[in-house]
Amino acid sequence: MEVKKVLSVGKRLQTILEEAERESQQKLGDAKRRSDEMVNKARSDAEEKKSKAQRGAGIDDLVKAEENRAKVESEKIKAQYLQKIEAIKKIPKKKRDSSVDLVVKEVLP
Repeated sequence: MEVKKVLSVGKRLQTILEEAERESQQKLGDAKRRSDEMVNKARSDAEEKKSKAQRGAGIDDLVKAEENRAKVESEKIKAQYLQKIEAIKKIPKKKRDSSVDLVVKEVLP
Protein backbone atom coordinates (compact mmCIF):
# COMPACT_ATOMS: atom_id res chain seq x y z
CA MET A 1 0.00 0.00 0.00
CA GLU A 2 2.82 2.43 0.88
CA VAL A 3 4.58 1.76 -2.43
CA LYS A 4 1.45 2.83 -4.32
CA LYS A 5 1.31 6.06 -2.33
CA VAL A 6 4.98 6.76 -3.03
CA LEU A 7 4.50 6.05 -6.73
CA SER A 8 1.42 8.25 -6.79
CA VAL A 9 3.27 11.10 -5.10
CA GLY A 10 6.21 10.60 -7.45
CA LYS A 11 3.92 10.74 -10.47
CA ARG A 12 2.26 13.92 -9.18
CA LEU A 13 5.66 15.50 -8.56
CA GLN A 14 6.77 14.55 -12.08
CA THR A 15 3.61 16.14 -13.50
CA ILE A 16 4.22 19.29 -11.47
CA LEU A 17 7.84 19.42 -12.64
CA GLU A 18 6.80 18.99 -16.27
CA GLU A 19 4.19 21.74 -15.89
CA ALA A 20 6.75 24.04 -14.29
CA GLU A 21 9.20 23.31 -17.12
CA ARG A 22 6.59 24.12 -19.77
CA GLU A 23 5.64 27.29 -17.95
CA SER A 24 9.25 28.38 -17.57
CA GLN A 25 9.93 27.74 -21.27
CA GLN A 26 6.87 29.81 -22.17
CA LYS A 27 7.98 32.63 -19.88
CA LEU A 28 11.48 32.50 -21.36
CA GLY A 29 10.01 32.70 -24.84
CA ASP A 30 7.81 35.64 -23.87
CA ALA A 31 10.72 37.42 -22.22
CA LYS A 32 12.92 36.87 -25.28
CA ARG A 33 10.20 38.19 -27.57
CA ARG A 34 9.69 41.28 -25.39
CA SER A 35 13.41 41.90 -25.15
CA ASP A 36 13.77 41.58 -28.94
CA GLU A 37 10.95 44.08 -29.39
CA MET A 38 12.59 46.47 -26.92
CA VAL A 39 15.97 46.15 -28.66
CA ASN A 40 14.42 46.74 -32.07
CA LYS A 41 12.53 49.78 -30.80
CA ALA A 42 15.68 51.14 -29.15
CA ARG A 43 17.61 50.66 -32.38
CA SER A 44 15.01 52.48 -34.44
CA ASP A 45 14.83 55.27 -31.87
CA ALA A 46 18.62 55.53 -31.87
CA GLU A 47 18.72 55.71 -35.66
CA GLU A 48 16.10 58.44 -35.63
CA LYS A 49 18.01 60.40 -32.99
CA LYS A 50 21.26 59.90 -34.84
CA SER A 51 19.68 61.21 -38.00
CA LYS A 52 18.34 64.28 -36.21
CA ALA A 53 21.67 64.85 -34.48
CA GLN A 54 23.53 64.67 -37.78
CA ARG A 55 21.18 67.28 -39.14
CA GLY A 56 21.64 69.31 -35.96
CA ALA A 57 17.90 69.53 -35.45
CA GLY A 58 16.19 69.14 -32.11
CA ILE A 59 19.12 68.10 -29.94
CA ASP A 60 17.84 70.03 -26.93
CA ASP A 61 14.39 68.54 -27.42
CA LEU A 62 15.85 65.06 -27.63
CA VAL A 63 17.86 65.53 -24.44
CA LYS A 64 14.85 66.90 -22.58
CA ALA A 65 12.58 64.11 -23.85
CA GLU A 66 15.10 61.45 -22.81
CA GLU A 67 15.54 62.98 -19.37
CA ASN A 68 11.77 62.96 -18.87
CA ARG A 69 11.48 59.40 -20.15
CA ALA A 70 14.27 58.24 -17.84
CA LYS A 71 12.66 59.98 -14.86
CA VAL A 72 9.27 58.37 -15.53
CA GLU A 73 10.87 54.96 -16.02
CA SER A 74 12.90 55.27 -12.82
CA GLU A 75 9.77 56.17 -10.86
CA LYS A 76 7.98 53.09 -12.22
CA ILE A 77 10.89 50.84 -11.31
CA LYS A 78 11.15 52.40 -7.85
CA ALA A 79 7.43 51.78 -7.26
CA GLN A 80 7.77 48.15 -8.37
CA TYR A 81 10.68 47.56 -6.01
CA LEU A 82 8.84 49.18 -3.13
CA GLN A 83 5.92 46.82 -3.74
CA LYS A 84 8.26 43.84 -3.80
CA ILE A 85 9.92 44.99 -0.58
CA GLU A 86 6.57 45.30 1.16
CA ALA A 87 5.54 41.84 -0.04
CA ILE A 88 8.78 40.34 1.26
CA LYS A 89 8.38 42.12 4.59
CA LYS A 90 5.00 40.45 5.03
CA ILE A 91 6.54 36.97 4.81
CA PRO A 92 7.50 35.68 8.25
CA LYS A 93 11.25 35.72 8.88
CA LYS A 94 11.37 32.03 9.72
CA LYS A 95 9.72 31.14 6.42
CA ARG A 96 12.07 33.45 4.47
CA ASP A 97 15.09 31.91 6.16
CA SER A 98 13.95 28.36 5.47
CA SER A 99 13.22 29.26 1.83
CA VAL A 100 16.66 30.79 1.41
CA ASP A 101 18.26 27.72 3.03
CA LEU A 102 16.33 25.41 0.71
CA VAL A 103 17.35 27.37 -2.40
CA VAL A 104 20.99 27.48 -1.33
CA LYS A 105 21.01 23.72 -0.67
CA GLU A 106 19.45 23.03 -4.07
CA VAL A 107 21.69 25.39 -6.03
CA LEU A 108 25.04 24.98 -4.33
CA PRO A 109 26.64 21.53 -4.18
